Amino acid sequence: MRPVCGCAGRRLAAAGLIVGAALAVSITTARAEPLPGDAGLLPAGTDLGEPALEAPRQILTVERQGGRQSFLVALGNLAFSAPDVLGDPARRAGISCASCHVGGEANPAFFLPGHSSRPGNVDVTGPFFNPEADDSLLNPLDIPSLRGSRHSAPYGRDGRSASLREFTREVIVTEFAGEEPLPAVLDGLVAYMRQFELLPNPKLGPGGRLTEVASGAARRGEALFHESFEGMGGVSCASCHVPSAMFLDGRSHDVGTGGYYDTPTLLNVDFTPPYFHDGRAAGLADVVEHFNRHFTLGLQAGERADLVAYLEAVGDGQTPTERTDLAFEMAELEIFTGLLDRTLADRDVPLTRLVVDTVNRELRKVAERWYRAADRRIRGRIAGWAVQLRRVATLAEEGNRQAAGAALADYRTLVAAGIGEVATAEPRSTYDPTILDRYLRELRGLAGAGG
Repeated sequence: MRPVCGCAGRRLAAAGLIVGAALAVSITTARAEPLPGDAGLLPAGTDLGEPALEAPRQILTVERQGGRQSFLVALGNLAFSAPDVLGDPARRAGISCASCHVGGEANPAFFLPGHSSRPGNVDVTGPFFNPEADDSLLNPLDIPSLRGSRHSAPYGRDGRSASLREFTREVIVTEFAGEEPLPAVLDGLVAYMRQFELLPNPKLGPGGRLTEVASGAARRGEALFHESFEGMGGVSCASCHVPSAMFLDGRSHDVGTGGYYDTPTLLNVDFTPPYFHDGRAAGLADVVEHFNRHFTLGLQAGERADLVAYLEAVGDGQTPTERTDLAFEMAELEIFTGLLDRTLADRDVPLTRLVVDTVNRELRKVAERWYRAADRRIRGRIAGWAVQLRRVATLAEEGNRQAAGAALADYRTLVAAGIGEVATAEPRSTYDPTILDRYLRELRGLAGAGG
């Protein structure tokens, strides 16, 4: 679904209104219901990203061209937001693909104590998600952005997978101990991720060359980027990050970080800290300093600053975030529930259940925007929508397709009848920046009291 901490399909609510510091304590005194997922599964100090009023902007190819999401893309959009696609620990903790890849972008706030060495990375070969994959090492990987992923083969930090489909299946089954995904779900995830566009950047022109919009420092850095260095064996930075090829070369290299790793694109890199395969570099200046030191480049302070300016110019993008509100999130849920027309017609019970469970999880996060006791009626209104939608899945499982279709129509009627009241109450919710700030302060206070 769309934002909060980021949502699939324009955005996806990474973990809804979960705030890391509050995960270890009960906050039922401040909310109508407990937090989504099993908070006890997550280590104290976990941070999946605080709820925000701005979320990474997502551009889907089909929408940029004036079209709409196909059934397959919309299914992938939903599956990207669905913890049920992953293994049991992630499912119970409410973690989905979108928890790490907010709207297809990286999540630099993601931190799992004992499994992350710094915000923005996570160990996927540790005991938390799949004990059978545990290698007894803390070797977290930087969470990458998936923008432009259809162009960035091979996949994986070590470039181990030539196919996005193969890599996606491996993440689900091996890294997160999920069941073998339904073919339609896997097809949808791949179709959806292949829609992720890079943010446009007016500082870049044809062939990846800087335009006149870029600063003088960036232009000086561009010359350095193309300069051959003896310490790098006579090649330049541009030899691997090829400007005319989206700053990629499709190969793996050892740059002194502990092995051979796939060359990442530099496009939109401003929004994806930390850097290197394990996230050891907090900023682009740290990246430049590492290369200067490891390859003995001999760059002076001014030259290093110019090279950083160049990387920042290449890595920029227009409108990197956009505002999230009730209409923004409900529009995404309409796309999701639209899948039910097809799944019911096809008598596809597993997909129907996946859609209903995922939408209801997201509806719960929307309801939690009104967290105060005085807004029990609004939460109840949204809970009523979820109860009605659950009837759709129950009737489908009973084989009563006609009744399930009627229940779906009733759900849409309920939403249409109640959305006005909910929208009128929006200023009392955490969609309002003042309310959101107070909510976060209260959660931190409860976390402190419980710690």
